[in-house]
Amino acid sequence: MNTAKGQFWRALVAERLVLTIIVLNAIVLFLRGFSGWSQVPSEILWHVDYLCTIYFAVELLTKTRLLGWRGYWSSGWNRFDFVVVVASAPHLLSPFLELDEFAVVLVLRTARLMRVMRLMHFIPDVEHLWLGIARALRASIGVLIALIIYNFVLGLVACYLFRETGSPFFQDPVSSMYAIFRVFTVEGWHDIPDSVAAHSGTGLAVFIRLFFVFAVLTGGLLGLSLANAVFVDEMIKDNNDDLERQLERLRSELAQDHRRSMAEAARVQRSLALLAAHLGVDLGPEEAAPKPPTPPDGS
Repeated sequence: MNTAKGQFWRALVAERLVLTIIVLNAIVLFLRGFSGWSQVPSEILWHVDYLCTIYFAVELLTKTRLLGWRGYWSSGWNRFDFVVVVASAPHLLSPFLELDEFAVVLVLRTARLMRVMRLMHFIPDVEHLWLGIARALRASIGVLIALIIYNFVLGLVACYLFRETGSPFFQDPVSSMYAIFRVFTVEGWHDIPDSVAAHSGTGLAVFIRLFFVFAVLTGGLLGLSLANAVFVDEMIKDNNDDLERQLERLRSELAQDHRRSMAEAARVQRSLALLAAHLGVDLGPEEAAPKPPTPPDGS
């Protein structure tokens, strides 16, 4: 009986079933996002959503019981599931309390959509992909910190330079830094200096446009391009390492073959010398010292 119960609980948290419920819950939340449903379909979707929430809570408790807390927490996916399930737990009280009126509860409830990311588990070489992303983020952190500091400095400068123009983009440091960040992204960057210049005289308008051209060149084209280059380089670095290891292995094999060829040439030379001595033949310098094979690197 205990064995049957254990099989039941393991089947209840089987990976295929869990992923099926995750996809079902994502579809239901997607459909519930549309307004205009009649009463009956809306209630059906709500009940399916609520049952999915119950299942996720039962799954968490069951896995904790089967694996133990330490075994459960050792998995990164389980830790991710725990955070999402706990964040969406207030939805369990919705039949008894009117929680849907609170925006924070809605946000926590829709956090369950993050579980759809578990489908990435089926992407080929996904572990290799995550390792590459982590390595690229570590390598890019210095460039990103420099960009944040640069954005902070330019944002403050722009705030004190242009807030008297009446432009809504530079009324305070936070708005100013956000506007400079928009300039860094290059997309539609000219709209901001044009709106500021529209509230200024001709001479100041020229200075404003030059200032933002400088910001685009240094922060956008140079800064973001550098961050992107570092990130991409680190992402493909592992592939280059594999190629370098293969090249080094090939060089080692060629060097071993060269040493074996040299040894074989020396044995042939000794055999010729012994044969010549036995026959009483005087070998010429070319025959006595055969040219050794050319090393693999051409030296």
